[in-house]
Amino acid sequence: MSAKRITIGRTFSQTPVQTEESQESPTQTFVLSTGKRAVFRLERIEAKELAEKTFVVLETNGRDQAGLTPDSLRDIIRTIKLQQFFPAIGVKRDGRIEILDGSRRRAAALYCKTGLDILVSETAITTDEARRLAQDIQTAREHNLREVGLRLLSLKNGGLSQKEIAENQGLSQAKVTRALQAASVPAELISLFPNHSELTYPDYKALLMAADKLTETGQAVDRLIETISMDVDSVCAREGLAEDEVKNHILRLVRNGSQTLIETPAKDKTVSENLWTFGDKDRFARKKTRGRMFSYEFNRQSKELQEELDRVIAETLRQYLGEQ
Repeated sequence: MSAKRITIGRTFSQTPVQTEESQESPTQTFVLSTGKRAVFRLERIEAKELAEKTFVVLETNGRDQAGLTPDSLRDIIRTIKLQQFFPAIGVKRDGRIEILDGSRRRAAALYCKTGLDILVSETAITTDEARRLAQDIQTAREHNLREVGLRLLSLKNGGLSQKEIAENQGLSQAKVTRALQAASVPAELISLFPNHSELTYPDYKALLMAADKLTETGQAVDRLIETISMDVDSVCAREGLAEDEVKNHILRLVRNGSQTLIETPAKDKTVSENLWTFGDKDRFARKKTRGRMFSYEFNRQSKELQEELDRVIAETLRQYLGEQ
């Protein structure tokens, strides 16, 4: 008879999580990708301790915490004060709980200032085991393309090629490329959108193109945000707009704003270089450069030095520009 196949992922114990009060907290057993079993015990973390006692690692959980805005959490915020349908899942690390699954529930609980039920294990779980377990038990909304890309970016930074990442994660190379592009969009631009999950690959591509064009022309993304932030606030405050309409309005502001900045070259900054250091702060000898223009400035220097500088400059001009 062949050996019974070990199930990877979630396995339920005989005691369900939702039980009547008893002396012992309900437990649940998960089988990790390595075949090791880990027991998780239900804990209630009160609102005032939630931020301090729990944390999320993007590379493991896969959820971009910056994207967990009230708009994106609306479905959970509506119910979590009354009831939490599923506990979050975490593992103890150095006295705190790393949330493997349930970071949206955690963010909603923080926003609503309510406690959170978490199934917690004190078993020594490696980073890779935790990452794979988190993938197996994800019960919340599917991760958006940027969140996938941010997780893949950590693998790329670890030395894996895009082909190796695709094989390791069971994704197509095209999906890996798109996800990494989405992850490359500056976070400042992403923060303009109240609900990041509305963004699609063409949207990320347009944002990345705008950011790249700004960089090529010496413009800062921060300057674009300063230029359009008031208009973005006005769009977000308008009543009756669907989430995709809000997104499209903001995308239009980004495209038009970046195009305006690109067509208006940034002014060259003046760079000052000390030619000599003096003990007296009122004395200086320096060169100033702005674009193709430069000048030399001296203060509180002797008449002899000024005459010598005049002589050297005149001689140098004759040498390079010829006699007048």
